[in-house]
Amino acid sequence: MSLDEATEDDVIEEINGIKVGFDETIYSQTKELTLEVRETPEGKGLMMTGTESDCC
Repeated sequence: MSLDEATEDDVIEEINGIKVGFDETIYSQTKELTLEVRETPEGKGLMMTGTESDCC
């Protein structure tokens, strides 16, 4: 995950009111993911969560 500008090849989705760009080569692997704001000991951050088989 990065905070780069989207490129013309990216697939843009709105998740929980946030526009997110996915590289088209991995987009099919992200359909079951959820974008959440989480509070951690290091502070607030964005986290993508999904099924057990997803990479952490």
